[in-house]
Amino acid sequence: MTTSIDHAKATMVADHMEMPEKGFSDSQQPSNGDLQLINTIGEIRRIPIPSSDPNDPLNYSKWRKLGILICCCWFSIFSLVLVGGLGPILGVFIGLYAPTGKSVQQVVNLTTYPSLVMAFGSFLILPLTMMFGRRPIFLGCSILLLGSTLGAGASNSYNTHMACRILQGIAAGATESVLPLIITDMSFVDERGLWFGVYWGSQNLINTAFGISASYLVAATSWRYFYWVLSIFAAAGLVVGFFLLSETRYTRSPASMNGQVIYTDEWGVTHFLTDTEARERIGQVQQSDEQEYRQKTYLQHLNPVSGIAPNALKLGLGANVKMLQACSSPGVIYAILVSSIALGVGIAMSLVYASILTTSFHWSEKSIGLVNVGILPASFAAMLYAGYVGDKMNLWLAKRRNGVHVPEDTLVQLILPFLVGAIGIIIFAITANDPKNHSSWGIIMGWTLYEFAFIVVLITTTHFGSEAFPKNPGPALVVVIGVKNIISFGASYGIVPMVHTFNYLTAFMILFGIYVGIFLLGIPVYFFNHKWRAYMAREK
Repeated sequence: MTTSIDHAKATMVADHMEMPEKGFSDSQQPSNGDLQLINTIGEIRRIPIPSSDPNDPLNYSKWRKLGILICCCWFSIFSLVLVGGLGPILGVFIGLYAPTGKSVQQVVNLTTYPSLVMAFGSFLILPLTMMFGRRPIFLGCSILLLGSTLGAGASNSYNTHMACRILQGIAAGATESVLPLIITDMSFVDERGLWFGVYWGSQNLINTAFGISASYLVAATSWRYFYWVLSIFAAAGLVVGFFLLSETRYTRSPASMNGQVIYTDEWGVTHFLTDTEARERIGQVQQSDEQEYRQKTYLQHLNPVSGIAPNALKLGLGANVKMLQACSSPGVIYAILVSSIALGVGIAMSLVYASILTTSFHWSEKSIGLVNVGILPASFAAMLYAGYVGDKMNLWLAKRRNGVHVPEDTLVQLILPFLVGAIGIIIFAITANDPKNHSSWGIIMGWTLYEFAFIVVLITTTHFGSEAFPKNPGPALVVVIGVKNIISFGASYGIVPMVHTFNYLTAFMILFGIYVGIFLLGIPVYFFNHKWRAYMAREK
């Protein structure tokens, strides 16, 4: 007897074909990353194709998926507040540690080093995720985040404080490895822009509230309460995650249907293979998914141990090898560079706006957080544009190509944030350099416009990264998200010396030139990256 799931799955498999130029045939199976996202009657195909197993994350109810998404957003929000939220209260730490002989740059390192360590944390966490599952690694990172936050709040020396900040950075690496992988595990291609939009946009939205309130909190109490309050949220995230975040690692058995072999790899990526390709890659293939499945109970979902994957050591080590291979893609390299410069300039702004507002515009230290007030509407606008509008834009472009979606279409969405971000940098730099002839609103507006651009870039490059390397999209996604922290470290670390050597205008115009140059590289990537993908498909 055929179930509705089986019928829907068979329909999606029959409809999905991969590219030539004006349509596909069942005999043509290039693995170049292009997807027939819309069928001949205008319906959106749901890719990846779920199994008939109710324990398949793609088959989770919308409420269970929402609960998992909330857990991912909760952890990412408060871990990133901890890593990047010291900007408004840096003056407090300068006053605390300067008498002990620490320079301004050393105090600034309390916020730049954890950001750098996040990247290395993600590369450490990802192999463990592949070996032991998403849920246990998530819970482990939550425990590490809580412990390091309590330690930072109780620290009595700069070195202890820095050590706890480094541990916070390692734990926060989950936001750029396991959490995006969890979202990919349970979402379809046509909705990932919206899912990642909520994921990244919510971070900046809540971060804004903490950015505004942190300076008032510290002024009214002490800097330790910054950590005490956030440790409460970290503990709440651990408890909520234990009860709501189910394991999303799932192995779908390869199946032969309609002349194609459907195979989902360990990264949650669905591949459409010819019979010959399938035999070489995975051996014997069953003809259909007729296995009887038993749905797990809620208590079974609460098990903190997901089991060790087959060939776990090989899988874990292979994860880093595949991430290195992903760096051969021009599209992946471009996504890394764009997200890196966007993050680097943003961090550079956050490191100096407190000093500018207090010394040049005579703001009180407790009021510094108000510079973030404009990010509230900017975050909503960014989520709407990069999430909802971005998905609709991709569907519209696919319809113009007979239903075929190509990864490079996502890059079109970067035009608007590029322009808005450029304007934001210019306004910020001019105002900072000549405060006598400008209002502090120039700092607020420049920061707000730039943060809109940054959020959109983050969402868009994440979406593009999951498609740009068709051979191994999962590793490419993690590389795009993780490596940006390493490269952006140069821009953020160099801003204070550049300001001291030159001035605010010159320092930010140097960053502006790099920003423009990197974004313009998107033009050749848009027009020529598909040729690289086609070449890789032939080689494969």
